[in-house]
Amino acid sequence: EEPLAQLVERIPELKTLQPSPDQQALPMILSKTGERVDDFFRNVVDIFGHEEITQERLNAKGAVKTSQHVQYSYLILLHRDESPPRVEEYRADSKGNRAEQSGVDKNYAVTSGFALLSIHFSPGNRSDSTFRYLGDEVIGARNAYVVAFAQRPGRAMPMAFLSGDWGTVPILLQGIAWVDKETYQIIKIRTDLLAPRTDFGVDQQTTEVAFTEVQLPDLATSLSLPSEVTVYSVFNGNIFRNRHIYSDYKRFRVSVKIGPQ
Repeated sequence: EEPLAQLVERIPELKTLQPSPDQQALPMILSKTGERVDDFFRNVVDIFGHEEITQERLNAKGAVKTSQHVQYSYLILLHRDESPPRVEEYRADSKGNRAEQSGVDKNYAVTSGFALLSIHFSPGNRSDSTFRYLGDEVIGARNAYVVAFAQRPGRAMPMAFLSGDWGTVPILLQGIAWVDKETYQIIKIRTDLLAPRTDFGVDQQTTEVAFTEVQLPDLATSLSLPSEVTVYSVFNGNIFRNRHIYSDYKRFRVSVKIGPQ
């Protein structure tokens, strides 16, 4: 709801935005983007990939105080036996078992759960948020619609969570999505807290996700999956930045070997 000039000041990615004069194109953009989002959830399969994370603690000027680099196997699992079907993300070892999350014991932030951010644009969830067509922008070589959204307090079902010593807390988000004009695929999304959660010491959490089209050999359609993610957070006066790189996506299958008893 802020004037565009204030949004650009807060969000530098919008500096080359060509503002929209009105909201007439918004219903069309939401409809076609929602179709692509639902296509993803309809076509997604169990996926196995590689994740590299650089966890950093920053000082007040943004310089890195300490950092560590960790690697995981990354799983996206679809539970079609549940109603509605549920998609789950987690880090795993080579056998698909959950891996210990590195960082909490060394006072780094642990961040996860990026493949599903597009769910805010699914037709079944759109009534939970308000939307605003900001304008058009070129991202790399792609022309994109730029759409802002904000979840509605008291109406929206939380889809994101903060975790800490207190446990897990549901949160509401606002954000901006860049939608490819030709394919209506979300190519980039940024989310922020709808409001600071000072009751839990969380002043800010900004997540920026770049998506890439992944064509698995045995699937007819490509899947839009995270390629790079940056999470910046301010918690109890401490500043954290995590960078995630995803690669080498493959279909995940569980094989069972039966041997002699």
